[in-house]
Amino acid sequence: MPVIQAGDIEVHYLDVGEGEPIIFVHGNWASCGWWLRVLERLPAGYRGLAPDLRGRGATQGPDHDYRMPALAADLWRFADALGIQRCHLVGHSLGAAVVLQAALDQPDRVATIAVLAPPWVDGMPDEVYQPDRQQLLKDNPDFFAQAIRAMAPTAPDDELWRELVTIGHSQRLSAANGAINALREWKPGDRLRTIGAPALVMGGELDPLVTPETVKRAAEALGVEPQIIAGVGHSANLEAPDRFLALLLPHLATARAS
Repeated sequence: MPVIQAGDIEVHYLDVGEGEPIIFVHGNWASCGWWLRVLERLPAGYRGLAPDLRGRGATQGPDHDYRMPALAADLWRFADALGIQRCHLVGHSLGAAVVLQAALDQPDRVATIAVLAPPWVDGMPDEVYQPDRQQLLKDNPDFFAQAIRAMAPTAPDDELWRELVTIGHSQRLSAANGAINALREWKPGDRLRTIGAPALVMGGELDPLVTPETVKRAAEALGVEPQIIAGVGHSANLEAPDRFLALLLPHLATARAS
């Protein structure tokens, strides 16, 4: 898999296809491989790029504060290193916040934006903010595996799943703690409407963390109707990649029509 220097990090990423660039951004305790089932289904005419975020996967480099503006800056430096001026952005969970922040920071570079299981656009609620749980996830691989399975209950228990769990658990604790602190602080709210690019907001009916109500609030802030995917949890990109793409592909095409 390729790597590229982007600022002070060496970014490991997946790169599939040729054509309009789409950058897919994964969530917390995850890696670029969470997009593999989507990337391998992309039709001709699209280039799918999925980086490992700082502190995660095989990306190498120092920590920073892991706040959304810093993670969004990492994303644009990755695009710059690849010579990509304008692209589609797709984010899952924490990655949804990253791409939304990236779009707020540089809206002229965004053709369309799509988010799956977007986090709380008015800040992470106190009852969800659990620093001790991050430590437990890192300290106990079995607990981590059980917790990740609960988040994606219908994902196939195959070789890819087991690899993703192993890679996810290798994430730096500093990145995990940085993520929940960032999500507690991140409150773009209705300012998201200023992005301007066509937006798609998706969530899973069975998601135990980012509930349909949280998804609906993000959609309201972006001025669109939410798309709730029946019978899946937090990760439709793994649990139902065909249904995920059935929503995503027509959305990407809106950029050509505009």
